[in-house]
Amino acid sequence: MITHRPRLHPFIALVAVCLAALALAGCQSNPPQASAGLSTEQIAALRAEGFEPGDDGMEFSTSDRLLFGSDEAMLAPQARVAVERIGRLLVRLDISSVRVDGHTDDTGTPAHNDQLSLQRAASVADALADAGFPRERLNARGLGSSMPIADNQSTEGRQQNRRVVIVIVSP
Repeated sequence: MITHRPRLHPFIALVAVCLAALALAGCQSNPPQASAGLSTEQIAALRAEGFEPGDDGMEFSTSDRLLFGSDEAMLAPQARVAVERIGRLLVRLDISSVRVDGHTDDTGTPAHNDQLSLQRAASVADALADAGFPRERLNARGLGSSMPIADNQSTEGRQQNRRVVIVIVSP
């Protein structure tokens, strides 16, 4: 028995391959908007220091590096050294704008946590300014306990939530 298999015309095959390539290209992820406006060198240097792309820009979270004690806003000496090192890097990279977001665990009243988180952000912003980053290009915000990254039911979770995030705001 002889069967006849239709042969695709070469032009149709070419069109099918091109359409498949376009479909695959559409699936590729675009570079994160967090790094829009930053040079490749700036991004590489920020990543080397521990910054990651975030929703609003490149972010450095102190949650696993520079934790605050319960109801404390002062930076420990070793934490201050680390923040000042970051400040000098930001100056060297000619970063135009930085936002510092302070956070708390859910212990205490919302009003107290809002104030404490702002004090934490201000403490980090002061260290960045002491390292030479212009104060007029720093914005400190206190977000209280509104954005936890861990469960506040455990000691470890509450400790992780007492943090500051340094955000390189995309120009």
